[in-house]
Amino acid sequence: MEWYNDLCEYYNVSPEEALELGTRAPGRKPSLPSSPTTHAVSNMTMEDIWGSSERKTLDEVFNFYKDQGAWSAFRQCVRHKDLKTLHMSIFQNLISLGALFNGAHIGEYGCGVAPFLTSLLEDLDPTNAPALTLTLADVESEHFTFAQYRLPKILERKALKNIKLNFETITPTSLPSFSPGKLNALLCFEVLEHVPSPIAALKNVHSHMVPNAIYVENFIKHDVSDDDENDGPDLLSARKERPLYYEILDKEFELLHPSRQESAMNPNCTRVWRNKRML
Repeated sequence: MEWYNDLCEYYNVSPEEALELGTRAPGRKPSLPSSPTTHAVSNMTMEDIWGSSERKTLDEVFNFYKDQGAWSAFRQCVRHKDLKTLHMSIFQNLISLGALFNGAHIGEYGCGVAPFLTSLLEDLDPTNAPALTLTLADVESEHFTFAQYRLPKILERKALKNIKLNFETITPTSLPSFSPGKLNALLCFEVLEHVPSPIAALKNVHSHMVPNAIYVENFIKHDVSDDDENDGPDLLSARKERPLYYEILDKEFELLHPSRQESAMNPNCTRVWRNKRML
């Protein structure tokens, strides 16, 4: 299947329109379509949408993900259409590290349209696919709703009968349970800068992991002053917790990739960690 098929079906657009709607450009004001689960948005930049309402409380901040309609559904699908090699390299790492096997439980936290687990499902061969539990967690948003539409369709289309999907809608102050079972691996890609407390999220994740579980994460570091509270959905509270988050992570997990030197040189890189012990 092409990257755009389910997107075009859900939003009733052509492949060319899907590509245009999801392509990033300065000052872009796309005419985003409505769907059965969201409203149309047009003639607004992301900054316009952010400024269209008060964003002082956490609830107001997180309403932004609903106010933007299908913007991030298109943007994430377009962005990740050329990243399947990255997605699959991570899953190959999970296999080699013993975290992806028959009966494994894999999570994607702050998943949006669930690009990583979508690539995994699209790649599986139905004749010998392992039995997996996949848990996807995010706040209420159209992009998460689209993931809940797309992934079951992949299972049906490919006759993947041994895959169990769990979708957990969380709030700004609630954390996913990742139930049932314990996590063998968790993916957390470009999420933590938007989380009120990355430390609380890390402790929650850790509490659901089996020993030697694999944690794949990044935490985008923006060069902004901590005095600047008008920073959009990149939360000041998250930025302030970033140093301690990595101190805790370094204590409780073993960094497998990249090297410490490479990690220090590139604060935004994607890191692969192995759980040392339970909190």
